[in-house]
Amino acid sequence: MANWAKLQEDITGLKVVKRAKHSIHFDKGNGEIVANFSGAPCHYQDTDGLWKPIDTKLLLLPDGFYGSPHSDVKIHKDGRVKAGGYQQKSTLVNAKEGVVDGDRIVREFEFGTQYLYMTEDGFRQETVITRPPTTQEAKFLIATETGELPSKYKRSDITAVDADGAVHEFVNLGQFKKWLDKASYPVTVDPDYTLGNTTYGDVILVQGGSPYYNSRRNYGTTSAYFPSNTSNCLFRFDLSDINSGYTCTSVTFKITKIAGTSTNNRTYYIYSLASANSDWIEGTQNGSQALSGEPCYDARKADGAGGVTEAWAGSAGCNTSGTDYEATALMSVTQNATASNPTQYEWTFNAAGIARVEDWFGGITNNYGMMIKANAYEESTFALSEHATASYRPVLTVTYTAAGGFHSINMNGQMQNLSGGMRG
Repeated sequence: MANWAKLQEDITGLKVVKRAKHSIHFDKGNGEIVANFSGAPCHYQDTDGLWKPIDTKLLLLPDGFYGSPHSDVKIHKDGRVKAGGYQQKSTLVNAKEGVVDGDRIVREFEFGTQYLYMTEDGFRQETVITRPPTTQEAKFLIATETGELPSKYKRSDITAVDADGAVHEFVNLGQFKKWLDKASYPVTVDPDYTLGNTTYGDVILVQGGSPYYNSRRNYGTTSAYFPSNTSNCLFRFDLSDINSGYTCTSVTFKITKIAGTSTNNRTYYIYSLASANSDWIEGTQNGSQALSGEPCYDARKADGAGGVTEAWAGSAGCNTSGTDYEATALMSVTQNATASNPTQYEWTFNAAGIARVEDWFGGITNNYGMMIKANAYEESTFALSEHATASYRPVLTVTYTAAGGFHSINMNGQMQNLSGGMRG
């Protein structure tokens, strides 16, 4: 269950002075404000225009569905999911009535379990099957749909991943069944939809060359990644709610290692992307072919049919220093890969990094995003902004002062702090 803003309040223990869609700001004292930024939305505006923390916990609605105040998505114990006039449902074989578990409904059926999740910006479904299905059973794994999906949502392709990591992209039932017959079990089938392509968030650029990776796939909704010399990860945080002209005094980037261990230490670098690559978006896929306009290793904008509309400015994977990304690193660190899982690291930006982040205040004109690069193949896996555990998600922490070293308390933020919002 995600309540990222409340988590930051508990960790920081300071007075809230401002809230925004992707951030929460605290009074640090001595004229300083410390703001924590998330790649995923952390606040929503209620009917009075106040920003309140998003809490994805499912609440029973009068019509028998379950929902959350921040979203128009509704989920039923019988497997139905609604958004506006749209509805979908996977019939499944001998499915039992679902059980509410925090931000998800869990449905057991004859040869597996279905999980229906409420997310900050849409809906996620996972259907885990434990054996090869018959053709008729395979058909029931694919949801039937009625009505039109609201235009603000983008549908991800249906993918299936087996126990060995092999990925199948659903095209038709016959090919799906043949793949399932040869797969290693358990297999997870994962169709979902999220709010459309966003300017903020994170996306992995993964080089092809293995059965499981393809340079034309988008990884915009993937929940974890392993940085290496064959993959980069792009991040962009929305700092537009800090006034331009304010002074940035420090920046840290918190990231959580959730899997993997090695005796080989790894060095990580963070760079600002170059202006020539400024118009990338996150994308809506979890390892499926990039849709039109979405990024992948080979393209800043794919054509949606396996080709390239616009390439990265320098080279594939956004790998050319001075062209794809600015040559001066915002920070670098050598990390001990033997740390237990999970371990949260806090990386400190250097003077160039602080200056670059300050340039992002007040808008997105100069905010081209940033990129993590690693010096070798990586044995560790890090959580991204879509990870189900809110405390594992990356956090950009920015400390700043107003012009002249003073700040005014934001009364809207204080009133929202007193009103509490959805706290779970």
